[in-house]
Amino acid sequence: MLKKIKNWLFPKFEVGEFPYSPEGFEIAKKWAKRQPHPKFPDHPRLTLWDHVKSNWIDSEYKLSEINKLKLKSDKEN
Repeated sequence: MLKKIKNWLFPKFEVGEFPYSPEGFEIAKKWAKRQPHPKFPDHPRLTLWDHVKSNWIDSEYKLSEINKLKLKSDKEN
């Protein structure tokens, strides 16, 4: 429920990839924190950010994974 309210309040992001820059990473991170987890979409506390975050993965790879999943969701809608 909280994710739905956040999606109403925060701006929508355009179709396409997030830019590969520090600003693009921050935007992608905020967007990923409001998206459902790809493996457990019905779990209320897990988000896409939980799926991609890891201390051993660089930010470029995190952003790449977010962009892949964003483009996939853009095609479905």
